[in-house]
Amino acid sequence: MTNHFTMAVRSTFLLLAMCSLLPADVKQLGKPVDFARDILPILSNKCFVCHGPDGKAKEQLRLDSFAAATLEIDGHRAINPADPAKSGILVRIHSKDEPMPPADAEKQLTASERELLTRWVKQGGTYAKHWAFVPPRKVSAPDKGNQSEIDAWTAARLREKELDFAPAADLATLARRASLVLTGLPPEPDQLAAFLADKRPDAYARFVDRLLASPRFGEHQARYWLDAVRYGDTHGLHLDNRRGIYPYRDWVVMALNSNLPLNEFITWQLAGDLLPNPTLAQRVATGFVRMNPSTAEGGAIPAEFQAKNNFDRVETLGTVLLGMSLTCARCHTHKYDPIPQTEYYRLMAFFNSTAENAMDGNAYIYGPVVKAPPNQAAWVDWQALETARDTVLKQASAKILKLDLPSVDDDKWKRASQQERLLILKADQGSFASLALQKPASDILEKLANLEKTFTTTLVAQELPSARKTHLLKRGEYNLPVGDPLEPGILNVMTAFPAAAPRNRLGLARWLTSREHPLVSRVLINRVWQRVFGDGLVRTPEDFGLQGQQPTHPQLLDWLAVELQDSGWDLKHMLRLMVNSRTFRQQSTWRIDVDDPENRLLARGPSHRLDAEVVRDIALWASRLLDPHMGGEGVKPYQPSGMWLALAHPGSNTKKYVADKGQKTYRRSLYVYWKRTSPHPMMTLFDAPSRESSCVRRSRTNTALQSLGLFNEAQRLEMARALGERLLQDARTDAQRLDMLFGLLVCRKPSDVERKACLGLLEAMRDRYKSSPKDAVALLSIGDSPRNEKLDAVEHAAWSQLSIAVLASDIAILLF
Repeated sequence: MTNHFTMAVRSTFLLLAMCSLLPADVKQLGKPVDFARDILPILSNKCFVCHGPDGKAKEQLRLDSFAAATLEIDGHRAINPADPAKSGILVRIHSKDEPMPPADAEKQLTASERELLTRWVKQGGTYAKHWAFVPPRKVSAPDKGNQSEIDAWTAARLREKELDFAPAADLATLARRASLVLTGLPPEPDQLAAFLADKRPDAYARFVDRLLASPRFGEHQARYWLDAVRYGDTHGLHLDNRRGIYPYRDWVVMALNSNLPLNEFITWQLAGDLLPNPTLAQRVATGFVRMNPSTAEGGAIPAEFQAKNNFDRVETLGTVLLGMSLTCARCHTHKYDPIPQTEYYRLMAFFNSTAENAMDGNAYIYGPVVKAPPNQAAWVDWQALETARDTVLKQASAKILKLDLPSVDDDKWKRASQQERLLILKADQGSFASLALQKPASDILEKLANLEKTFTTTLVAQELPSARKTHLLKRGEYNLPVGDPLEPGILNVMTAFPAAAPRNRLGLARWLTSREHPLVSRVLINRVWQRVFGDGLVRTPEDFGLQGQQPTHPQLLDWLAVELQDSGWDLKHMLRLMVNSRTFRQQSTWRIDVDDPENRLLARGPSHRLDAEVVRDIALWASRLLDPHMGGEGVKPYQPSGMWLALAHPGSNTKKYVADKGQKTYRRSLYVYWKRTSPHPMMTLFDAPSRESSCVRRSRTNTALQSLGLFNEAQRLEMARALGERLLQDARTDAQRLDMLFGLLVCRKPSDVERKACLGLLEAMRDRYKSSPKDAVALLSIGDSPRNEKLDAVEHAAWSQLSIAVLASDIAILLF
């Protein structure tokens, strides 16, 4: 496109002929145009690449603000508020000789877009902020009545299309759906039976509360966060060696199970080390800051990787908490969103003061580190001791202040850490012994020391005594600093930095979780909606900017964002609202009366393929192989031999994959060892990300290779064998076993069609293995878990084959 606006108007004739160029139906002003909803997406998509925020030359026409668009350049204005019909933008979008966008541009305006732009200019060409940069406000839905706000806003959208909700799903289907959404596992048979037998009006709400209280809740919900923060058990670059950070993963599970308010969940991870007297959990949480891929590759330049590490942190923060792609602003002012390059580097300055070296030394311990509990059980013990310690120290402080004990230096006590205070109590032979505090302090110190002996190391964040200097880098090149050092700062299009907040990571966390921040609560609640309904209200959760999609239900999104804040950032409260809604409880069956294949209207319940981890965990659970142990270092189930060796550097300490033995093989998929350059193949096959970068929305593909894996992967065969064994042991007849199989996986009995198909397959497998008993024994020998040799091998193999078929079918791998 031309850089000079004067090129926009070639002759007076074009201006005089303007009205004749416009379609007759747009000469009238018509319905008022909403700039943020209707116009800004067009400008961003079709115009800003040349005429957006990144315009540098003074003579460059810019359309990203009212001031720029109405600026007179060589006697002409793109938008002329005094005489809208003479606005240059109208000349060019309707010109056949010199159109804008140019004829060779990749993206062209549609007829309806020209019509909208014309109406907008003729109505005055006013501008407004992009919706995502305006703080959300709660507005109650019209005709709400006794409905929840979720249902009222959904109903209002349906009424626009003269539609109503779908019928409610049956209770068994609803129980399975809610259980999978909240815990990632089907309901236990006794739990399901109790729910179906409960005739109280709040039976479903009680069922939901039990799911939210399950320890499996935190394990399942943690997956989404670990994808977003790119959690991995390896460094991620070059050698991709082991790194010690799994206590962070366990902390995430623990925080979600305890329903830590999400504003604190964010603050601890960004700046737990900067809180007053930080707890061990708060320090472990700062592993979030250390999650970036790192390297010690020969020839790598430390200054370059200092920049790259911080680029990764800034851009991950943008994706995870702001729902913004910030990568463009690394090299230049953002072409679409109002993010100047300078502000990108001010944001980066918050992370440029952490104490770790730029190069990781290819080491497991890559300081700074702390020692932390090695699993969830150890965390529980540690927290109990912390509570006892805090109680003793609180009592001691109160008595010191009240009694003015001569043997205690008040100033020394105030300056001392918690550990130092316990030592003071233990050492004192007078005052505290008489106050019955010395022995408790000694006992706690001894118990803390014995736990700590089992602790492991984990990477944490820590500030340098003085911050590194941060400069804007020309084109994002580490060796091309420009101008004076920059102070830490924020993206000004959002909200002001809190006046009393420090200019460090803790202040950054305060800004992100401030009431007036327009994005964070929206971005978080959109992803919560996405995990419940399958898709977010904003279908581009990684991009709330001008290139992202508009929300399908904008008022509902804003209501939920403010409700999250009003509830004290209570995740379980928000999930409870969603899964109790009529919107969630609808049948998911395709509606022939609704032309909405992507379910943007929410005219039916959620239905989609389950994630890789859930597909595996369901089979482990149904087969009774699932190991309930929570936490600990990543486990290594079966994997084709040689995969890591083929992909790894010869010097890597993760080049040889050694599968675990015993119960660890059957631990939940959350705990599967995550090598970033080569995740477990069944995870990758079902669209799990590599976690080399942030992922807030997984793909859902449907491939023949997935079917091949479901039927032939070693652990799938072993799980089917164990499930077949369960059916043979716990039920007596074929009919009872088939009912049990469907009850476990689908929470209902098979239909007549399903029953006929399954029994036909079962008979075919019996015939097949009767003719070749050795094949039956070979099938039953797959996997490390022992088989019950008292069972007839032919019968066991036949039920194993039927089990693997059902486990691989839609009814087992779909949410519906």
